[in-house]
Amino acid sequence: MTIERDDRDGCLVLVVYGEVDLSTGGRLMEAGSAALHESAHQPVILDLTGVDFLSSSGLGLLVALNDDGRELGAPLRVVVDPTRPVIRPIRTMGLDEVLSLFRTVDEAVAA
Repeated sequence: MTIERDDRDGCLVLVVYGEVDLSTGGRLMEAGSAALHESAHQPVILDLTGVDFLSSSGLGLLVALNDDGRELGAPLRVVVDPTRPVIRPIRTMGLDEVLSLFRTVDEAVAA
């Protein structure tokens, strides 16, 4: 898994590639938590369109980052491609009702 950071119109964007599972989740949690703390109450966008696999531990990580963002006043916005396999576990667990999901980074920035 790799993570790239970008700034887009005042929003911190983390672009994730590869697999998010038990062995890689710690790095994503660390990067996500740092971004939420640095965001100065601006949204943090987590772009998962480059993710091939999202495990149950990865789902838990998304919920934890979402909760942290709410506590810090820095909303987490998650970008997922509805045609990729990552959306299936999110929908199966009902997290599409919990997370702020967007189809593109541009939509997430504009929200």
